[in-house]
Amino acid sequence: MSRATLSRYIAGRILRGIGIAFLIVTTIIALIDYVEESRNIGIDEDLSMVQVLMLTALKVPKLIEQTIPFVILFGVMGALAGMNKRSELTVMRAAGLSAWRFLRPAVIVTGIIGVVWAIAINPLSSRMMGMYDARTTEILGTEAVDDIWLREGSNDAQRVIQARGLDLLEKRLDQPVFIEMAIDNDGAIVFERRYDAQTARLVTPGFWTLTTVVENAPGEEPRRSDVITLPTTIDVEELREQSGARVDPPFWAIRKEIEANETAGFSARKLRLQFHKLLALPISLIAMTFIAAGVSMHLVRGGGTLRLLIMGAVLGFGVFFADSVMTAFGEAAILPVILAAWTVPILVLLLGITHLARIEDG
Repeated sequence: MSRATLSRYIAGRILRGIGIAFLIVTTIIALIDYVEESRNIGIDEDLSMVQVLMLTALKVPKLIEQTIPFVILFGVMGALAGMNKRSELTVMRAAGLSAWRFLRPAVIVTGIIGVVWAIAINPLSSRMMGMYDARTTEILGTEAVDDIWLREGSNDAQRVIQARGLDLLEKRLDQPVFIEMAIDNDGAIVFERRYDAQTARLVTPGFWTLTTVVENAPGEEPRRSDVITLPTTIDVEELREQSGARVDPPFWAIRKEIEANETAGFSARKLRLQFHKLLALPISLIAMTFIAAGVSMHLVRGGGTLRLLIMGAVLGFGVFFADSVMTAFGEAAILPVILAAWTVPILVLLLGITHLARIEDG
């Protein structure tokens, strides 16, 4: 068997293992989300099983994106474990092939999957998530989904904001109502003022710009103004979070949105973190390949499947936890964005290579 044929065979087995893992993980996620959609939307709106299934299908790609390292980990482990049980790895070693040689096709396959997922699947999943939001808006009605409620304040004042719609790219609230309240010495909340506007935009950091405003206050005549500015502590990312917006910009649009936010004077830290995490995805998947290989090399013919699954789950959740912590530190500006996005993938890759080298070379 030529080296090219052997490489194609190993790559095929790895793809098959990843495909099986992908189907299993997708099925589990889809079933869980289907139950949630049936409970949250299907019962209230009397949707059919097909309609709920379509909503679930639109959401699944975005949910899978968060678990793709698990898919690669279990897929590669399953493929290598299967080859090990059939003594194929033993034969390869007897023929003079090292682990580095027969892992090369696996590394290439998982690296390509990471690149394709970042540049093609991520934009598709973002688009499908947008379709999901549009569909739920249509099912539940505009008012039920688009009404935005925000709250901010201090020890002596509170503000409640209600709006009919939100455009995150324009940083704009449609038909907003700003209700200003004071807190007296007894801790009671006292209504002070209300602003009804056509739009409210975060044109500059720290200020709402309201247009076509009607201002009402107790004991005063209503006042109309073309433009009013109000101080605020809400920024774009907090606006995104508090509004419940679920659609992140796709890979190809992230840099444009970063530039737009920074030009307007807003922080684009979370967008930069998202961009770098997508860039680091191929490294993350290759790292999982080495981790899977290191675990699988311990298997002996005729046993070890349960131990493999347990070790894989522990390692997978450990990496997921570490990555979540680093992401949180990056979002909170405790760590630089590049450090928060790249540390775990590179560290796991180095640990996986080191562990495999110890097993292979002693």
